[in-house]
Amino acid sequence: MHKKSEIIFRLKELEKELGRRPVKTDSPSLYTLSRKYFGTWNNMMTEAGYQCKLFQIPVTPKEITSDLSYFLGLMSTDGHIQVIKQRWLYRVMMYTSEKEEVEMILNIIKKLFSYTASVRARKTGFSKRPNYEIYISSKKIALFLNSLGIPIGAKSYNLLVPKMFFENKQEYFWDYLRGVFDGDGSIVFSNNNFSFKISSGSVRFLEGINKILIEKGFKNFKISKQDEYVWILRTNIKENIKQLYSCIYNNSSFFYPRKQLKWSKQYI
Repeated sequence: MHKKSEIIFRLKELEKELGRRPVKTDSPSLYTLSRKYFGTWNNMMTEAGYQCKLFQIPVTPKEITSDLSYFLGLMSTDGHIQVIKQRWLYRVMMYTSEKEEVEMILNIIKKLFSYTASVRARKTGFSKRPNYEIYISSKKIALFLNSLGIPIGAKSYNLLVPKMFFENKQEYFWDYLRGVFDGDGSIVFSNNNFSFKISSGSVRFLEGINKILIEKGFKNFKISKQDEYVWILRTNIKENIKQLYSCIYNNSSFFYPRKQLKWSKQYI
């Protein structure tokens, strides 16, 4: 039997075994063969008679922009880059539990990379609300984001602020911080309690943000340990928070509406 025919035979047998259409994660060995003999998993599926989405050719931005900087902020907090070289797997993933935020993330991915991302809705634990995973299957985009400072794999404890925001792209820091805030930030207005904070497992990440804030005139932020694994960058100065709002939402195209609305109610 011809090698390609053998592989397609194995694919059909796997379908019988699973009782559904196979996906690449069902059989790493079959996925490897699909890349070797067909070029891609979808090429193999198409040759086997399945209908597949058209192959996408993403682009990467040629320069740093406010939208890209915001996206890097989201990736620093709610994003993940997965690379498994043995399986030729390169994937960028982002997470949110808010449906309207899914649409915003899809829009910014389309604008930045000319790529239509996919979405999975998953329920975790005892929560009745689904958690949405937005993912990009592209080596080009994964390595591009990594080159800008987003770590591959687990990043909670080794995350750093991308170097460019300390150097030649400081004007986009506020867009980056808006993305960080949307991912891992919170705002509290209650009676006389005013609090802005960003949480992270990486104290060096928060130290980097604080260093830039100090350079920009914000000197009332403090870093403290919340528990064994989480650090917090915080300010409780109302005027500080008001000024910060003006900085991060100035001429902003993308942001999480629920967070901006909660903040804006105090000043509009």
